[in-house]
Amino acid sequence: MNHYQLITHGQTSGWDASTNDVNGKNFYGMLPVEVAAQAGDVDEFTAIVSHPGFSPSGARPHMFAEVGRINDGYGDASFRRLKPALDAYKARFL
Repeated sequence: MNHYQLITHGQTSGWDASTNDVNGKNFYGMLPVEVAAQAGDVDEFTAIVSHPGFSPSGARPHMFAEVGRINDGYGDASFRRLKPALDAYKARFL
């Protein structure tokens, strides 16, 4: 079980590949790539999908990225920053 999760809107508990399984679900049933996408964290998203053991099987980062968008200005801005990484994910894995 992973402990990597959302702490608050736009913030995760911090990705650490040495303590979390890149393909393992957390308590909420979310994969790490989904957590990073919902938070809009480009650095963590990129680190996760670049991990040599990463598998896109069953992952839904695009859906969770949309969930992370709320109408407060911040959610849309973080989505815009994440969009190029989501596009690269789609081109590589889908």
